Amino acid sequence: MNNASRLHGLIYDSPYSVVLCCLAYLVFSLLLFSISGLFEADAIEMGFDSREHLLGLILLMSLLPTWFIGCMFITQRNSFKIAKMLDADLAQRITAIPARYFWYGFLGGLVYALAFNVPIGHYRRVLEGDWAMAAIFLGQILVWVFSGWMLAVRLYVGNQFYRLGETIPINIFEQSRLQPFARVGLVDLVIILGGVAISTVQSIDAQFRLGNYLTAFIVAVPASVALLMRPMWTVHKRLLERKRALKAEVLAQLRAQAQTSDTASAESLERLLQRRDRIDALHT
Repeated sequence: MNNASRLHGLIYDSPYSVVLCCLAYLVFSLLLFSISGLFEADAIEMGFDSREHLLGLILLMSLLPTWFIGCMFITQRNSFKIAKMLDADLAQRITAIPARYFWYGFLGGLVYALAFNVPIGHYRRVLEGDWAMAAIFLGQILVWVFSGWMLAVRLYVGNQFYRLGETIPINIFEQSRLQPFARVGLVDLVIILGGVAISTVQSIDAQFRLGNYLTAFIVAVPASVALLMRPMWTVHKRLLERKRALKAEVLAQLRAQAQTSDTASAESLERLLQRRDRIDALHT
């Protein structure tokens, strides 16, 4: 078995990989914060408002990457399962994520963390050898790197469903086969909302600090819209175009039928009106 097969098995087949990877990161983060002395550090001296304020940040740096790791496994498995039902080539593309997307996520998360989420004062203290501050510095970077990886991978998957939506056969009167396109986006939306919910641990001291949430919402809001809409956009567009075409066809027939007044034409007119109403009621 080659490395690619092992990785595929770890992500898509192993029943324990999700739990083990999440536990591994939790243990790593707790060891990092413990060895660095962060648990014993003076919160006020480090610039925090209280001990609880510091503990909230520690919880965030431990739980949020763990959440994204678990979601990465679960959503990829879910997307792979859905893809196999729709198109074999789509399933293959979902499991063959180009390496550049991981680099995009890593670099995007790293730059965002360094530019917007790590206070300038932290750099100086890290360079001075403050191990507790170095642990916070690394923890904050890891939060955004894992966020970047998650977004990059899920946007890639969304793009694959977007591409399939351009060619998959559609029947506007029977859309059950198209439901997976919406399901993929909804699952990704739940991931973002879950991450936002976890971020509230920063306020365990019952203090709301806008700066703690603003940088997250700047990413979370557009990411939620993109992840929700991207997989189903082409399908939605094609359904809408088909609905408009059908309605235009029926309206043209109605205008032609309106010129006659015999009984057969009246019956035909009634059928056309019913068809128009049915088309109007179609979801796209």
